[in-house]
Amino acid sequence: MPNLLGHQLQGDAQANLKTFFPLIKYSCSPDLLFFLCSAHVPMCVSLPPSPQSNGPTNQLIGPCRPMCERVREMCSPVLKEFNLPWPQSLECSKFPPANNLDHMCMDGGNSSQELATLNPQSALNSLQNYPHIIQQVKEFSKGKPELTQFDPYLKMLLETSMHSMKPAQGFSGKCAGVNLYYLNRTDSCIPKCGTDVLFSQEDKHFASIWLAVWSILCFLTSLLTLLTYLLDRERFKYPEKCIIFLNLSYNILSMGYLLRLMIGGEGVACTSAVPGEPSLLVTQGLTPRVACTIVFIILYFSSLAAAVWWTITTTTWAIIIFCSLDAKSFEHKSPLFHLIGWGIPAAHTISALALHQAEGDELTGICLPGQQTESTLLHQLVIPHSIFLGSASIFFLAGVVASITNPGERSSRLLARIGIFSIFYTLPQVCVVGSLVYEWIERPLWRKDPTNRPIIEVFMMRISMWLVVGIISGSWVWSQRTVTVWRNWFIGCWRQGRYKKPPTPIFPKVAYKSAATGDSKENGLTRDNLATLATLRRGQSTGQTSQGLPFTIENDRILL
Repeated sequence: MPNLLGHQLQGDAQANLKTFFPLIKYSCSPDLLFFLCSAHVPMCVSLPPSPQSNGPTNQLIGPCRPMCERVREMCSPVLKEFNLPWPQSLECSKFPPANNLDHMCMDGGNSSQELATLNPQSALNSLQNYPHIIQQVKEFSKGKPELTQFDPYLKMLLETSMHSMKPAQGFSGKCAGVNLYYLNRTDSCIPKCGTDVLFSQEDKHFASIWLAVWSILCFLTSLLTLLTYLLDRERFKYPEKCIIFLNLSYNILSMGYLLRLMIGGEGVACTSAVPGEPSLLVTQGLTPRVACTIVFIILYFSSLAAAVWWTITTTTWAIIIFCSLDAKSFEHKSPLFHLIGWGIPAAHTISALALHQAEGDELTGICLPGQQTESTLLHQLVIPHSIFLGSASIFFLAGVVASITNPGERSSRLLARIGIFSIFYTLPQVCVVGSLVYEWIERPLWRKDPTNRPIIEVFMMRISMWLVVGIISGSWVWSQRTVTVWRNWFIGCWRQGRYKKPPTPIFPKVAYKSAATGDSKENGLTRDNLATLATLRRGQSTGQTSQGLPFTIENDRILL
């Protein structure tokens, strides 16, 4: 791109070429198919350096003018029947008059001999960007003897993949595909950002919406579970407390996806390898952006942490049942559980960063290991998650056997709750691991065969199954006690806001005068004084004690 008709995008050329399918089916000219293909998707050849140029130059080779005139002469009457003129974009005067040293072009007059002498790799570099068009043209040519001469070349274009070729380094160091960029320092073809390599724009838009819905649901439900734990921490003992940390892992995972949605796919998964060159998807050997590194750490660490904490849950449950231990006996082991639950994922994450294994995903725009490299996908995602899931399943089965052989009220209650949650956890994780294995097996085939494309439903299932566990894990706290805890908390907040605490009263300062140096009994109230007061007549309000102390009686109170 651009082609001889001025199309800048493959989609424009594809849409324009499809408008001629009825004319091809009408078979107005035996050269029509070759003429249209050579005009919309011309050959691109690399010429050796000339005295006027410093390096190799590229030239597009399209149809010759005589072939265009023959096609126009035979097909114009058909167009006139429908009151359609000959397309201005296919005006014959713009094509070279003949194939010579000054202008190279293709003449369909001897198409079979001429095509046989052409370099098929040059045609593949251009025509294989449109496998669907080639397939439809091949179907139109069925039953048309004048078009069967092109069947071998159409079959060659369909069965040979441009992605299996070596990068065309003669084309200024770029790859043969328009959606790929050849990078010298990695000696590989890297997908360009904003292009449709394996997924269409519709798939990417739907994936963003799908990711947003599940991330928000997972974040809200896991956050509710964590807040419930903070309000009633004495309620959860091991192994139930491990479910809380599993919820925390999924809450962090959902925050990583939400961060990617806020920044944008290209802002996370893309990077600029060389200033002035196109933006590329992050792959091994390229320096990722800060946003990609942050999203990578959050997603990879939290996904592994969730798997490890589920393994710890089933392990502690099996040990409690087997050894008939009390849950409180595991409280002093809590530092060890946290070291395993957070240490193993941290070690994996640090090793992946040290090996520069952060790669951008074309569909979702996130950064994770193995999004473009199959070996990294196998060793950093498939194998670790398979090991953790298998270990958790083994310990869960051991706990089931122990609960059956050693029945008890507590073991039966834990068996019911952990058994149900195990089903809700294991099935989604099996789907996640299965989708990773599917991508690991099929991705090389997607690169080799342009007609073979990923099943988008598998990737949508992975997104939902990876986050649905965080939603389901909130069911661990769905009980009447949770409702009571939250009701008491809301009532306490409401009362605190409605009934404010009265201000502290301010008492006046009192200055005390020092007592006289004489006998305190002379100026004090003694038993004798009280006896004298008791003998007073009713109604007397003032008087003096025997020692001469004045007093006043007010409301049955004696004031001295």
